[in-house]
Amino acid sequence: MMPPETASKNPVGRPRVSVTPQQVQQLRNQGASWRQTARALGIGTATAMRLSLSRMMESRPNIHETSPQSLGDGT
Repeated sequence: MMPPETASKNPVGRPRVSVTPQQVQQLRNQGASWRQTARALGIGTATAMRLSLSRMMESRPNIHETSPQSLGDGT
């Protein structure tokens, strides 16, 4: 038995927007606020902040390479 056809051929939900962390950073470097940046790119303010944070985390060295146990006081 075949599934019933949908009444509409339009996709459900909000359309996807493809935004890179570099786009966010470029607007922020130009002096745009978080809200202005988000509005210009068609995304939410928190999404713009999250993309910026993900870019910062990629450029930082991994700070969790050593466990706290391996940093013992040597006694």
